[in-house]
Amino acid sequence: MEFIINKESLLEVLSKVEKLVKTKTTNPILQGFYLEVKSDKIIVIGSDLNTTIRYELPVLFEDESILINKEGKVVVPYQLYEIAKKVKTELSISLVDTQLVIKHGKKKKSEFKLSVFKAEEYPKLPRFDGIEPTLSIKGTEFNSFIKKTGYAASSSDARPVLQGICFETTEEKLRIVCTDSHRLGVIDVTESHKESKKIIIPAKSIMESLKSFDLSEKVTVFCENDRMLILQNNNLTFYCRLLEGTYPDVSRLIPKEHLAEMKISRKEFLEGFEMISGLTNAADNETKGIVKLHVNGVATLSTYQAQTGSGKIEIDYESLEGEDNFDIAFNNNYMIDTLKAMESEYVTFKYQGSLRPFLLTPCDSSNEEIQLILPVRNK
Repeated sequence: MEFIINKESLLEVLSKVEKLVKTKTTNPILQGFYLEVKSDKIIVIGSDLNTTIRYELPVLFEDESILINKEGKVVVPYQLYEIAKKVKTELSISLVDTQLVIKHGKKKKSEFKLSVFKAEEYPKLPRFDGIEPTLSIKGTEFNSFIKKTGYAASSSDARPVLQGICFETTEEKLRIVCTDSHRLGVIDVTESHKESKKIIIPAKSIMESLKSFDLSEKVTVFCENDRMLILQNNNLTFYCRLLEGTYPDVSRLIPKEHLAEMKISRKEFLEGFEMISGLTNAADNETKGIVKLHVNGVATLSTYQAQTGSGKIEIDYESLEGEDNFDIAFNNNYMIDTLKAMESEYVTFKYQGSLRPFLLTPCDSSNEEIQLILPVRNK
């Protein structure tokens, strides 16, 4: 292996997978990048075994930023990324016996030598040649679906299945669901599918890895089997282990009728909850701060904490249908997360009782989107 590359191009490929390489692991080879240099592309792979990203950087004939002198493949340590971030010039990289030699600077006088692993020792990736894709989605839509649901995933190990986002295809629609049993995000997309399938993707893995995706390109979903998910996105391929178990049926949790529906500016509503969070978060180690919403002419947010004080914020709403005088209390941070995940200018707050789940729905969405939060008993 021998090639010359500028720092920007090297950082482009390494940055796509570096978070996985940086993950603590007992397997030394996974603490490095799989690096393969071919005449027409550079391939880099990072993995923590549960999640893997493979990225290809095409090498164009007229591209002067990369010069391939000799093909080869090897597993290089994380320090290559650290070096690439610090240098200001192009790097000359070659494999000499069991060491990666990196030279840079004027006349290539600066030199590093890094110990490497053989590429053959790196875990093999499953092939998906000939497998029919389960579905194909625009990158921007896929990102939006994950954002609007993944925030509700559980962080507890008590029920691992709730740490995932459930994708379910039927003949009529695609449903994306995520819940931690206290809040819920659901999106229904009307589109036909050849087969009914349900998969549970680890929310944390996909949400972190989406930063490496090219959202201007489509995302194609492959299920090699019931254990492995493969996402193809332009020059990037994402692999992850699916979560096992039966995802709960959330349909029965979503109310069909409501006592009141309030249309309100999402931005102003969010700003109100964020403003009062300084007081609510002073309780219960900043995890269970409770806010009360009182609706009667205006939407009033209030909280009282014995040690820090009280606060009240009034927000004008656009319209209100049904019951015009009600109170409900809930977790303030849940509401902030939910409103941040939504994208519409206005949302509808759907109330069905002080101890019944309430819904937030966008006023301008092409898909059916529902956000649900459980209230708490107001003392």
